[in-house]
Amino acid sequence: MKNFLLFLSLTICNLVSSQTLYPYLQNATPTSIYINWKTSNNSETIVEYGTDSSSLTVTVTGNTNILTDVGYPGNYYYHSAKLTNLNPNTKYYYKIKTGSDVSDVYSFKTLPNPGEAATADGHIRFLIMGDNQLKNEPRYDSLVSAAKRKIKEKWGATLSPDDNISMTFMVGDQVDVGTLDHYEHVHFKKNRELSGYLPIQTTVGNHETYGTLGMNSYYSHFFMSELSYQGISSNSENYYAQQAGNVLFISMSSEHTGTDQLNWIQQVLTAADSDSTVDWIFSLSHRPYQAEQYVGDISNWVRETAVPLLTTSDKYIMHVGAHHHLYHRGQLKNTPTYNIISGGTAWDQYWSMSTEKDFEDVQKTISNWMYQIVDIDVINGKMDIESYSIGSIYKWKNNQLMDKFHRYKNKTKPNKPSITNTFSTPIELPITLDGSAFSTNEPELLNTSQFVISKFPDFNVIEKESYRDFENLFGKYATQRDSTVDVNLGVDITKMEILSNSIDNGIYYAKLRYRDQNLEWSDWSDAVSFEVINSNIGETSLSIDSPTNTYNVNQTINVNYINAPAASNTWIGIYKDGQTPGGVGSQIWQYTNGTSSGTINFSSGLATSGRYYVALFINDGYTEVAERVYFYVGDIPVLSTDETEYAIGSDVVVSFSNAPNLSNDWIGIYKMGIDAGDAPSTTWEYVTSTNGSLTFNNLPKGYYYAAYYLQGGFNAIGNKAFFKVGDIVTELWINKPVYELGEQINASWTDAPGIVKDWLGIYNENDDPNIQPLISYQYFEGLANGNAEIESQNMPTEEGNYFIVMFTNDSYDEVSNRVTFEIVSPLKNEGFKIDNGIKLYPNPTNNNKQTFIQCDYPIDAIELFNTEGQLLYATKNVNNNKYSLLTQDLPKGVYIIKIHSRKLFTAKLIVE
Repeated sequence: MKNFLLFLSLTICNLVSSQTLYPYLQNATPTSIYINWKTSNNSETIVEYGTDSSSLTVTVTGNTNILTDVGYPGNYYYHSAKLTNLNPNTKYYYKIKTGSDVSDVYSFKTLPNPGEAATADGHIRFLIMGDNQLKNEPRYDSLVSAAKRKIKEKWGATLSPDDNISMTFMVGDQVDVGTLDHYEHVHFKKNRELSGYLPIQTTVGNHETYGTLGMNSYYSHFFMSELSYQGISSNSENYYAQQAGNVLFISMSSEHTGTDQLNWIQQVLTAADSDSTVDWIFSLSHRPYQAEQYVGDISNWVRETAVPLLTTSDKYIMHVGAHHHLYHRGQLKNTPTYNIISGGTAWDQYWSMSTEKDFEDVQKTISNWMYQIVDIDVINGKMDIESYSIGSIYKWKNNQLMDKFHRYKNKTKPNKPSITNTFSTPIELPITLDGSAFSTNEPELLNTSQFVISKFPDFNVIEKESYRDFENLFGKYATQRDSTVDVNLGVDITKMEILSNSIDNGIYYAKLRYRDQNLEWSDWSDAVSFEVINSNIGETSLSIDSPTNTYNVNQTINVNYINAPAASNTWIGIYKDGQTPGGVGSQIWQYTNGTSSGTINFSSGLATSGRYYVALFINDGYTEVAERVYFYVGDIPVLSTDETEYAIGSDVVVSFSNAPNLSNDWIGIYKMGIDAGDAPSTTWEYVTSTNGSLTFNNLPKGYYYAAYYLQGGFNAIGNKAFFKVGDIVTELWINKPVYELGEQINASWTDAPGIVKDWLGIYNENDDPNIQPLISYQYFEGLANGNAEIESQNMPTEEGNYFIVMFTNDSYDEVSNRVTFEIVSPLKNEGFKIDNGIKLYPNPTNNNKQTFIQCDYPIDAIELFNTEGQLLYATKNVNNNKYSLLTQDLPKGVYIIKIHSRKLFTAKLIVE
């Protein structure tokens, strides 16, 4: 009887508790697709589908996984049904059912067969979107809604999105933390307008690895390990390959790099190169290939290892990254390959918030919330991409087209240009090298020019280079932090200026090439030569052809020399580090043969491992006339630690392999932020074998790195191995326990991890950063030891108790102690009183603070004037009792504020 009552109770509960069902598609293939949805009760998982919206005659029963998470307030039923034996490139209609709850009728299209188009006009199209992350702001759902509107605008309001778009790729940080709450309310909820029509393929971001469940939540929601290409599977949810029509997507994980993933990429690439159904290869990873803001916060593995491998295929067209919450587009220098950031709508990232650098492989960076439509013309071998913006926190935009670019196969390259200057006599600087007009037999425009100048006719050493795109969007436009200035506006990139004293006296060679907007380079122009006089007296210098200053045993060593004395008895020699020329003979040497600039080829290299230097001598003697260049010959060691985090008192084991094992080689342990030689190591040990391990005891808490050093010196070779000792390592403190509203906080710290996206977060007292939203965040350029002034816009705006804490690597991993503080109102000071019931504080202020206006009655409007009566700022319809006036752009001086409330109030504001 008790069992019957329990059953009856559950049945009544299920009948009463109605819930709206929203489907989520993933893993489309030509013959199958996954349909998923979430409910708060009832494990029934039913999909009804068919090729006619009025006749859903096929029923599939799926599976339900009941997921749990600390702090999740309720039940979480995740429903998954895999539809199989479908027809390729076919539109299906469906609805989902759980108990008495039934969804609307949706539709999807299966992918076409490999190599085929998806639309009647011979195309296949995709959406690309970046970071979601933010739960409580209507940003990402607005981006998805905008994309849906644009699809209908471009291809017909009566059509559903799946009629013209085959899938959406999302490039990581679908959630802010890997909790059930965020998957439900950030990823699934914000994608509802499209997720029932377009399958979504995800890429692992760093934020998927955080939170109470971390990657386990990712693994529970997605089924990427089932995807394979040509039978090649990664056997992992972390990375996978998927073919759609004639496009191959290689979704990499910048969070799980290593040999296994690289070997898998090589297998996929080899198969794709011989696959006639694949014409285009895209790669995706969360951390990008390059970034002009928060410089250095990229994936070096993607940039230096994965992408160079992918560029060996002439089918490889683009790398897509995210992580930075903006849009950028650039081109690789020597291959027809784009790189973009599609950074979605997450945490604000605008100009002047970080370290910034203008890189030549980025043509434009735009701090807007944007998405891309990729359009592949399968029949004609064309790719067109459009990037649309919905704006920023400063200004909303209605699907404004911000960028478009393309790549069309089988087009001719631009015509060979020329440098038109005639140099019959020596020249004095400045001069301008004039390139011929850009010309091509294709309907293409000039995109890029590259001038190179060298003292060597074979250009093996470049003295000066000019590499420019016709546009270069970098840096904020005036004071608009979300708008980018074109620094190349009005610049003629077919010309190169050589400024006075920018190169030394001597004979030079110059050449030029042009690139069109289809990423085709012309041939190099014929080289022209000229002699510069009355400029700098050239400094004699040496260089070698190894960018890492390392060589294998017996590897050819090329030594370049510039501005050497042009005598037959000038010579170059190579010595072991520590040897004195003349006291001992050189290892190898050659004359320069009377030329002032040139290259010496030591074809046999050096047979013995060690550290060496190359030197330049005159008059058959041992007088050196150039700075020595040091380099290493031999094996490169590989270091690793048995853990990345250690408890205090635990042994730290550093393993090494392929070590040169020279006399007095050693492994040193240093704290982050300290370079070898600048301060003593924390501890060290000699190396006595080529492979082995060393154990280090009793390290105090801190962030460390281990490095391999040569022969008792401070010359490191090989990689650094990073690790942490202790739980909370970083010591954080602030300058005061109590602050007035608008007053600046100064934070200082020691022993931070030293990662460029370490950050400081401010929270309400007792909040959990993995659950509650933050008040503000601020990066500080990854300083291991330093201090930061918390910017005025990041200060709490209400009275109360708060704490500030440090997090590492753009995560919610706390690495410092929490420091509590209080914010109080300065209203008790009658000096801020304007009239009964209205106050202005702080006053005087400065341009690092906010000024608050507080009134007993709603404020209608505010006007700010200078003392000459000129209106500087006005805002209407405030409709609030409190208003924050930003004073950061106001010069020092006296201003008049007019506050319109129940009556007009006038006050002076002093900016000191």
